[in-house]
Amino acid sequence: MNNSVKICTFDEIEAEEIRWLWKPYIALGKLTVIQGDPGNGKTTLALAIAALISKNRRMPTGRAKPVDGNVIFQSGEDSPRDTIKPRLVACNADCSKIAFMETDCGLNIKLLEEVIVETDSKLVVIDPFQAFLSANQDITSTKNMRPLLRELGNVAELTGAAIVIIGHMNKNDRTKGIYRGLGSIDITAAARSVLLVGKRKGNENIRFMAQIKNNLAAFGKAISFTINKRGGVEFLGECDISESELLSAADEKKSKYQIAQDTIVSMLSDGDKKSNEVFDACIKVGVSVQTMNIVKKHFGIQSVKKPDDWYWTLNSGAKDSEFSGHISPIIENDETPVLFLDDMTSFGKELTEMDSGSSNSKMISPFGELVLLDWRSCDI
Repeated sequence: MNNSVKICTFDEIEAEEIRWLWKPYIALGKLTVIQGDPGNGKTTLALAIAALISKNRRMPTGRAKPVDGNVIFQSGEDSPRDTIKPRLVACNADCSKIAFMETDCGLNIKLLEEVIVETDSKLVVIDPFQAFLSANQDITSTKNMRPLLRELGNVAELTGAAIVIIGHMNKNDRTKGIYRGLGSIDITAAARSVLLVGKRKGNENIRFMAQIKNNLAAFGKAISFTINKRGGVEFLGECDISESELLSAADEKKSKYQIAQDTIVSMLSDGDKKSNEVFDACIKVGVSVQTMNIVKKHFGIQSVKKPDDWYWTLNSGAKDSEFSGHISPIIENDETPVLFLDDMTSFGKELTEMDSGSSNSKMISPFGELVLLDWRSCDI
């Protein structure tokens, strides 16, 4: 037998009780997943929990003593300065106790462990998980995810920190919520608790957190909460709502225009967003470039060039840049990519010579053939 293998019997070890950050939803030293559709409040909920820890306050339910420690909040989609911090302030957080790592190395497990120990963090939030994976780490691959999650679980156990992974939902509306997490089922399997965040049909103002997996204790009741205009959270307490109610509300059939409208307006409601971020979010929920641009025009969304990038804004005072079209190389359902223009002269002489008498035209780009549409020819 291999001499490096140590065989233990269970009478040689001491039994330990589960330690909780928020019983029975989030355990210390374990992995937890918070999942839901875009715009349902996953990130804001996690920020509210972080704020309570930073002020050494009790969780919204239960009688457990507050956990004293710091928080690491890694966001791969929202800006720390114009989105995360304002929301933390709205949640009355002590921002001196909530940190993030400025690194381009993706999810470095060893570095994460060192930072948790150095900062004495009790909560680590990775939002969303897929944003911190490298190009060769396929989120849908068991081969890629299983060893990575095992390492992440080991870090949680060794440091005693609760590690919370935030993830989006896939589009399979014919299955249970436990199988709806985006990526490999190993992510859900590795988590000791899975929390579903959603809304009830007919009431968009109240959000719900329902526990759909718990390997450590009896299932907790659903928790309701609201989010104010500044991004602050008010917990309303326990309530009775089922997983199926939340999923049926999320899976209600909507037109592509409605989905695009909900996604884009939700993203821009708390500030300007980079154009590429808006495109990526819409593409994830199955919206084409053509539909995105219809919503953009309908809501008077402006394209603004800032020093670092192009942004979309709902600010009515902003002036749309001379060239407001955007091109995305992603083509779905065999559609030809569409580029919307406010003025067909934006492309100058070459375009007008191609098709000077039509509101529609085509051109060849690095992404293939593009259909060019004048807004004046579109019915909304």
